Amino acid sequence: MSGSENQDGDPENQDSDQDDLSLIMEFENGHISDSNSGAEREDSSEEQEDLPLVNMSTGEYDRDIPTTHGYLGRLNPVSGYTLFEDGDVLKDIFAIYTSTLVFPGFTLPLLMNDTFENRALDNFLQEHHKVFVLICPNSLYSGLYEYGVTMEIFETNLRNDMLHIKARGRQRCKRVTGSRTENLAGRIKLITVKILAEPPIVSPLEDTQLLALKSKRKWTLHNFDELKQCKSYRRYHAAQFPLPSWVYDINEVSYYTKILLEGLSAYGKELVPEDPEKLSYWFVQNFHLSHRERLEILGLRSTLERLKLEVAYFKLGRLICCENCGIQITDPTKVFAMSKDGMQSNFVNPGGHVYETITVNSAINFKLLGTMSRVFSWFRGYAWTIMQCSNCGNHVGWKFTSTNPRLSPKEFYGLANSGIKIISQKPVADPQKII
Repeated sequence: MSGSENQDGDPENQDSDQDDLSLIMEFENGHISDSNSGAEREDSSEEQEDLPLVNMSTGEYDRDIPTTHGYLGRLNPVSGYTLFEDGDVLKDIFAIYTSTLVFPGFTLPLLMNDTFENRALDNFLQEHHKVFVLICPNSLYSGLYEYGVTMEIFETNLRNDMLHIKARGRQRCKRVTGSRTENLAGRIKLITVKILAEPPIVSPLEDTQLLALKSKRKWTLHNFDELKQCKSYRRYHAAQFPLPSWVYDINEVSYYTKILLEGLSAYGKELVPEDPEKLSYWFVQNFHLSHRERLEILGLRSTLERLKLEVAYFKLGRLICCENCGIQITDPTKVFAMSKDGMQSNFVNPGGHVYETITVNSAINFKLLGTMSRVFSWFRGYAWTIMQCSNCGNHVGWKFTSTNPRLSPKEFYGLANSGIKIISQKPVADPQKII
């Protein structure tokens, strides 16, 4: 896959932009040419052609395929599962800067083709380290955001002087105030972070519930239906406090979980997790939010706080527009899931640039550049063509066209998060007043 960039730009170490002519010259049939790895990528694509593309139980495209990132070829598994204690300080840990966000539980593919980055990361792996921190720009793109996520490498391979990596998000962390940030190589830095706690989910009435009522009704509620069944007992208990019982109800995690699950049901109940903590991360990873909105959610300390703000954002009207000129490209009703991970997933192109890509079934105000190509396709069975904004020429994503008559849909669009912007049609409501 290709776009208009080869690497993630770093606001603290920006390279000058290339002009339009040099960008067009880089494209070879809509693909960034790479003499070192082109043959191998063609071979890897051919190796996968015989693998099934259709889910036999549903008769539709197998949405497990994009989650494997098979376009990277065969990688070697890295065993283990690393979780740090809450409050642990990780001093001078490797950090990789990208313009994308990955939340706990989701996968980041990386292709490191810079000699210095490869050498640094290879030494990192040789020393049996496999956890790094993913960092991104702040809301103004003027520096590094203070929060990040620890990533654990679970597959890797060094081929043709390029390091192929798959890593999964584990825990939120925050840069330690006053600590140094050292540029090591390219996108790689050394930073010091503190692991953030994930507070347990508790009821606002848990610590004050009357002993006589504890024997009658449980206070740990798994969903809002259970809460409604205990409504009379909760009302009796809340009578000892000045606030009405509904105030406590709308501060239950299950209340916000119910709103989001009902609102997101159109995307497929099998895709959206019911667990509140997982749901809070799934929403911010997949829903069409602006960079500022996602950063704000990343910085919140608890599942309840995240869900409250997410419900407020969910109720906003939104448009998906060109990042450069603001013309509409599509609207949220056209968003659908081509991957089991959801509607927005991270993919990497041959140049090493990571794209957060939103899949939609229709788009407007775009033109196609170049011819279709199956090389390095993120969705096996589909060929891609570069999409540009018809108004300003900005790269906004790719059109995917089926190369197999059995596949459905026959075509769809993958919009690059870096080429679009999300426009809210009314101001954000106070999350405490969304009822």
